[in-house]
Amino acid sequence: MPFESAKSKLTIATLDGPKIEVPAQYNPKELQIDKTVPWTKVNQANKSGAEGETGIHLEFTGAEGRTMSVELLFDGFETGGKTKDGTVASLVGKLETMSSVMKPSSKDENERRPPRCQVTWGDGGMPKFNCVIEQVSTKYTMFSSTGVALRATCTVKLKEADVASMAKAK
Repeated sequence: MPFESAKSKLTIATLDGPKIEVPAQYNPKELQIDKTVPWTKVNQANKSGAEGETGIHLEFTGAEGRTMSVELLFDGFETGGKTKDGTVASLVGKLETMSSVMKPSSKDENERRPPRCQVTWGDGGMPKFNCVIEQVSTKYTMFSSTGVALRATCTVKLKEADVASMAKAK
């Protein structure tokens, strides 16, 4: 079977605030999506099977959104740190901007939070994932002789969010 290059790239882009988009230079080899269903154990101390209930009793405590973890590789080794979409440092910087407060001094509290984002990958495969960036971990793995980042791996953790707001001051 001959090699066929990817027809679409995984992309993380902002949904609000300034328009920022980070396409994967190389599509990730895997994508992890987790869904937690919150249950709490009901304390049954000193009860002897009230109303025929015996065993472990769990109580559903509310819905949780999904989380996604994706690893992005940016490689500018052969081109002196540049990629098709910018330098390795600028692509990492875009991810950091997307996980930072949009306008810290704004009077509009909706602007004093990081932007909501959307992860897309192709037209029919993975559904769009509306989210906020929860964490960006960057590992620089190669540098030029002058200290320019030539290769970096970013692990991005995202939390599903259809609506995002700034927490009210107490």
